[in-house]
Amino acid sequence: MLKKADLKNFKEIYRKHIVKDFPREERSSLNNFKKRIINKNEELYIFSENGEEKAYTIIANLNNNFILISFLAVFEKYRGEGIGTKLLEEIKERFKDKKGIILEVESPEDAILEKDKIIRGKRIKFYEKSNYQTLKNTKIILGNISFNIMFLENKDNIDEKEIANALNEFYLKTFKRYDKTLSFRVIEE
Repeated sequence: MLKKADLKNFKEIYRKHIVKDFPREERSSLNNFKKRIINKNEELYIFSENGEEKAYTIIANLNNNFILISFLAVFEKYRGEGIGTKLLEEIKERFKDKKGIILEVESPEDAILEKDKIIRGKRIKFYEKSNYQTLKNTKIILGNISFNIMFLENKDNIDEKEIANALNEFYLKTFKRYDKTLSFRVIEE
């Protein structure tokens, strides 16, 4: 079951999980995240099964057409049990009225260490198993990290340019307002 969490839950998830699950250069400070949650730029959802919290995701609503999964992680003790796949299905069902679901995955080709290249490749394969496709002509650079953009289409005939514009608008608004220290670029090839 996917449930929207409140600010108190967010602080707890940030301190217990986000700081361990995502490197510093991929996440905002707790204060900047709090502002984005309070202003409803992003929302935290907790995935529970059999009464136990097992995973979380942070989702942004982009121009009422798309959602962006900006963070998604399964709690360490539940990894390898299919929880991530169940979470993606819940997200798909909950947001079926949107044109599609966008997510960012670190680009394997930009990894410095071989182990990071392998991990990033596995993440892409995981999302591909849930029918996400990598956009061919759009990438995003956040700080100094390059991300591939993956997309799950809920409605037909989505133009990649429309997705790039929605991402650009979101990041421009978000980082200009809350996290001026982090730069971004949407790259359209």
